[in-house]
Amino acid sequence: MRVNFIFFIIFSFLFTKSKAGNRDTVLNMVLSKPFFYNVIKSEDGRVFAGTSEGIYQLKGTKMVHFVSKKGYASIGKNGEVDINSEGIKNYKERKYLYLLPYPNLVRDEYHAGTNDYFYICSGGRIYIFDIVPYQYSYANHSIRSISENLVGTYSGIYFKGVRIGLPSPNFCDGYIHEYDGKAFVCYDELMIADSIQSQQSNQFDTSRLSFWWFEKSHIRDIYKLPANGNYYVATNQELLLMNKSDYQFKKIYQSINKKNEINILGNNYMVLLFSDANNLLSYNAVEAHIDTLKMLDDAILDGTNDNRNIYLLTNKALYLLKSDNSLSLLATIPKAHTMKMISNTELVIATDDGLYRFNTVNLILSPLIVGVEFNRRALFLKDNKLYAGSINGLYTIDVNDFDELIKRNKAEIEGVKLPVYIYYVGMGIGLISIMLIYLLIRARKKSEKAETKIEELNMSHMEVLEQLETPLVREQIEAYIRENLSTASLKSITSHFETTTRHIYKIIEPEKPGAIIQKLRLELVMEMKKIGADSEQIAEATGLSVSYIRKIKGSGGPLNPPKEEVD
Repeated sequence: MRVNFIFFIIFSFLFTKSKAGNRDTVLNMVLSKPFFYNVIKSEDGRVFAGTSEGIYQLKGTKMVHFVSKKGYASIGKNGEVDINSEGIKNYKERKYLYLLPYPNLVRDEYHAGTNDYFYICSGGRIYIFDIVPYQYSYANHSIRSISENLVGTYSGIYFKGVRIGLPSPNFCDGYIHEYDGKAFVCYDELMIADSIQSQQSNQFDTSRLSFWWFEKSHIRDIYKLPANGNYYVATNQELLLMNKSDYQFKKIYQSINKKNEINILGNNYMVLLFSDANNLLSYNAVEAHIDTLKMLDDAILDGTNDNRNIYLLTNKALYLLKSDNSLSLLATIPKAHTMKMISNTELVIATDDGLYRFNTVNLILSPLIVGVEFNRRALFLKDNKLYAGSINGLYTIDVNDFDELIKRNKAEIEGVKLPVYIYYVGMGIGLISIMLIYLLIRARKKSEKAETKIEELNMSHMEVLEQLETPLVREQIEAYIRENLSTASLKSITSHFETTTRHIYKIIEPEKPGAIIQKLRLELVMEMKKIGADSEQIAEATGLSVSYIRKIKGSGGPLNPPKEEVD
């Protein structure tokens, strides 16, 4: 039986050190039946679990019954797996308890692992982890931007894992870049920090921070043009040139669109590329001139170029703009927002649903990490390692492990495919269900038509009765009520005279049958009270309750008697 700790499985990625160094674990499942005593690994690399139902061999996430003996599994001197009735004592290490729920709870722990899976046995359960070719850090932090030494989150700025204190900002929603020994943090405003050298490592002098802002605009990015060393700043509405000496801003472009931000997409020598909504624009730094290069159907969120072609990303697709100004659709990618060129032929694209690699030669889009929401502006490449920020933490992936990740995702997708005959059976059941539903709806409609016809016939019959030669008059109705005062009701009246409710109302209008019945009953109550009749006798004669009769005083009763007193 599988125990699904949903809160623990969905994006609950935890560290464990392995021989590969750049690997991590992801909880796959928890098994609670049978009762697990321990888990061990044999010399030939096989993993076994001792349980209340015997010894099982663990093959990935599958269990194969191995020996019927119940108890703690152990490896004998001959290398064979057997039962140790005295139990196993190596749990004293307890080195992986932090991977389990309630990590501070001291308890027995047994562990074993393979290249692809890691097993922990504790408290009668076995926890099976996938060993994945990436690392995960800053758990439960929404990573907004990444630079050489800094990580910006919605809960502060971190330098090598340690949060930088005040007066640095307590959040980051723009890019972080490091140029010329300084760190530039975009967080609506712009924070500039000087780096200082120490014997330990590079650090940032938080005692000498500079903060800059531009009118009412929110700063989102700062970009150094390598050709001339100038800084260009993108806000949600402007493109600015920043003076390096005194950090003064000069506006060079004003957006006409208030819904989308200005995005700097890179450069081609002295030409700065940027986007405004669905427009691709260029700024010639020599001529100080802006041109519109292309207009797309959707807003351009990110872009990059290889000095020949420009790749443009919207929230729906990836496009290629060639040097001849022709535009072509490369791939449809829903919820995309950020990309990074990692080689001459490969792009990494971040989306709200996962991380993907796109090959610009064969035009194949392959999943690296699926089911995870990655943040915009949170891709960084350094020393052949990709850093990708998500809403749950930071992923570090060696570019050389991309193929393994893609292979794993492909295997998982193919692993959930059902045999072909299952699809045919499902289609057959679906067609039969649709036919049955159609027949039920058809039969119901026929039934409704028949009921309607019967009702019409009944109404016609009643209307004929209403037009009989001997007409029914009010006096006849009142006479019937007086004779049957204790039991009279609208239903008994229509039944006695074999007519319809509508006809009765028509005869006595504007009064109503219930009002007449009540009126006659009250008259009889007063008459019987005058002659000294008790409440029980009056109730029997009028059909009213004893409690109600006792409330009647004087020459009349309440104008609005309880509903149960009038039929």
